[in-house]
Amino acid sequence: MKRSLRRHIESAINSAWTAGHRFDRGTVGVALLFPPDAFADAPTWTPGPGFHPLNNDGPTNTTFLRDNGDGTQTVVVPGLHAEGASQDGGPWTEDEVWTVTAPVDDFDGCGLGNAAHGITAMRQVPGAVIVREDYATHPLAAVDAYWTEFERTWGFLPSGEHRGQGWPFGQDRAWAYFICRPDTAWDSDDESALLNVAVKIARRFGAKARVYPYSLAARQVTGPLGNTYCETHIGTVYRRLHLDW
Repeated sequence: MKRSLRRHIESAINSAWTAGHRFDRGTVGVALLFPPDAFADAPTWTPGPGFHPLNNDGPTNTTFLRDNGDGTQTVVVPGLHAEGASQDGGPWTEDEVWTVTAPVDDFDGCGLGNAAHGITAMRQVPGAVIVREDYATHPLAAVDAYWTEFERTWGFLPSGEHRGQGWPFGQDRAWAYFICRPDTAWDSDDESALLNVAVKIARRFGAKARVYPYSLAARQVTGPLGNTYCETHIGTVYRRLHLDW
C-alpha cells in the first residue's frame, strides 16, 4: 500500500508543480475512507427513534435532531456550560445536556448548524419545552470522553457526511482528510509526513486512501472536499503518532 500511495501522491504533486515560486504549488489532498466497523469499540448513544445527527459529525456525533411531524422539532445538545445563569431562573454551575422541543421556526437564530451551544437562546422563546440533565452522569459524557482521548492519541477525529461541493462525500462512512503544500511545508507536514500519516492510519483502521491533485488555475484541490475542508493539521497527527521519533 505504501509504495502505491507514494506514487499517487508524487504524481499529484508533480501535476501541480511550476517553475515559478507559488505557495500552493504541488498541493495535494488525501482522504481516508473508513469501513463501517473501524470504530466499533467507540461508545454510542441516541435519544431514541427518529433522531439523527444534527451536524453530520459521523461516529463522533453527540448532538441530535428529530422532526416531530407536528411542526415542532426536538434538539439534544450536551456539554452546555454556565451561561447567563441569572436569566435562567436558577443557578447553573455544572455542565448540562439540554433537550429542547419547540416549533421549527423558533429555532432560527440559534446557529445550530455552526455552534450547537446556541441552543441556550431557547430560554427566551415562550412555550419552548426544555429538559435539562446533568452532563457528568449522562451517557453522552462517555462518548465525548472516548473521542477526546482518541484525538489525544491519534491527532485527528473522523468526520461524517459532507455536502460542501454540492454532492455527498462519505455518505454512511467515516473519513479523514489531510492537505499538504510541499513547497512551504515543514518536515512534520510535508509530503513524506503526509504519506506516513496516511499509511499508519489506513493500516490501523482498515481505511482506503484517495489522492486528489491540485488545480493551479482554479486554486482548488480537485475532488469533493476541495481545499477548504481540512480539519486536521498533518503535523499534529505526525507528532501524536510519534512518527518524528
